[in-house]
Amino acid sequence: MKICIVVNNLNPNVGWGRLAMKVAEGFKAHGHEVGFIIEKDTLLNLPKLAVPLKLSAKNLFLLPLTLLRIRNFIKFYDVVLCYDVNPNAIILNMANLWQKRKVVIHALATYSLLGQGTSIRNFFMRWAYGRAKKVLVVSEFTKRQIEKSGYDLKGEIIVPVGVDTSFFHPVLSGEKILPYQFVLTVGALKPRKGYHISIPAFKIIAREFPDLKYVIIGHQSMASYYDELKNLVAKLDLKDRIIFLEKISDDDLLKYYNSAELFVMTSTTDTSAFEGFGMVYLEAGACETPVVGANNTGAEAAISNNINGFLVSHEPIDIANAMRKILLDKDLAKTLGANGIKRAKEFDWANIIKLYEDSIFIR
Repeated sequence: MKICIVVNNLNPNVGWGRLAMKVAEGFKAHGHEVGFIIEKDTLLNLPKLAVPLKLSAKNLFLLPLTLLRIRNFIKFYDVVLCYDVNPNAIILNMANLWQKRKVVIHALATYSLLGQGTSIRNFFMRWAYGRAKKVLVVSEFTKRQIEKSGYDLKGEIIVPVGVDTSFFHPVLSGEKILPYQFVLTVGALKPRKGYHISIPAFKIIAREFPDLKYVIIGHQSMASYYDELKNLVAKLDLKDRIIFLEKISDDDLLKYYNSAELFVMTSTTDTSAFEGFGMVYLEAGACETPVVGANNTGAEAAISNNINGFLVSHEPIDIANAMRKILLDKDLAKTLGANGIKRAKEFDWANIIKLYEDSIFIR
């Protein structure tokens, strides 16, 4: 089977890119041929087409040529797997008119939501959803958010993201990557990741745990939000307690997950942006690290409350209390960590790839 994956990027350090690459690896391991349509070209030696996927004013002039190039590319594939609807599935379905390639949409998060009110964008999003042969949804939470935005899903299939449990696993050497205790968050510095909530939560327990630090690993490309967080850190007098890092290798990321006392990410949800799942909770859990996430977010799919971690409100005091429980009770932390390994194995990529194949009738 020949499968084309439409995704914004193939950067393994970004959620979309990591997801697309892992899915492609799984498909190829099962004997399928895989190609990509992406926004920006990459040096990776893969069958790919780089075209402008954003529906900006500038790109509209290029749209006829873009559609023609996509049309010529996908005609050699049996299935086109498209990540999110706006704009990827809209453009893909335009290019696929009268060609009838089998299009499968995987709805992940924000870019699968209809906007408020009626608009041309909403019309085309509904049209793209309707033309898809299958709609996969990353979580029950994402399904609820799509339906709240005004689109009634029918016949959708839940296909979550996975975790590479052969790579993310407990490291038994005992060697720590940092010479002090720390709590950890991994995720790009964007408002929907909730750092403006988790930092005040850390402040609440900072005096109680004077040697504890908070390590935040994520791309800092959104300069305005990064500046907001640095100002917040200064205001809370946490400059010596919070460490911002980016561009960490996977090998080092494994060490950070293993060395952390706990993993916390309190993503937020509103009508324009949300986290549909949360691969990082599974990666941390696979390393036997307890996790803390927020209710009414995609964390609900990865965290079983009181089993492999805690689901709490977005109130800093509730987040702080959850972290305190883990930090003070080593037996609890050990139990949550052990259950985190079990939970992660449920989402091992081998299981997820089978879900993909069964869902889009590749088998």
